[in-house]
Amino acid sequence: MTRRVTLAGVVAVHLLVNLAHGAVHAAVPVALSSGQWAFVALVVVLAPVAGVAFARLGDDVAGAAVVALSLVASLAFGLFVHFAVPNPDHVRAVGGVWSESFSATAALIAAVDGVGALVCGWVALSEAGQ
Repeated sequence: MTRRVTLAGVVAVHLLVNLAHGAVHAAVPVALSSGQWAFVALVVVLAPVAGVAFARLGDDVAGAAVVALSLVASLAFGLFVHFAVPNPDHVRAVGGVWSESFSATAALIAAVDGVGALVCGWVALSEAGQ
């Protein structure tokens, strides 16, 4: 039961940080392409929620694995668009009053997704070993 609460907590923090970053995105505004929107909807939002649902339905290993993999994919996407490749979504491309909030929430997403992926990966491996 505690592991399910851990998964749900990681996903809740992940979604809250992404919601905050999305609000900054809208305020700047930095538009996402249709492909980016699809990725965000399916991988960043729906996949972690589905993982928690799998765990609640009794498949803790699959649930934790889905959450961990979705957070790894979210981390890779965020690092790529926010820090690696020059584009309108890069932290250095956003100026003005929202610059610090944009950079801070992008960095926070990376931290939450990285730590969250490790925690959920550990949950998946520990559940699989039982």
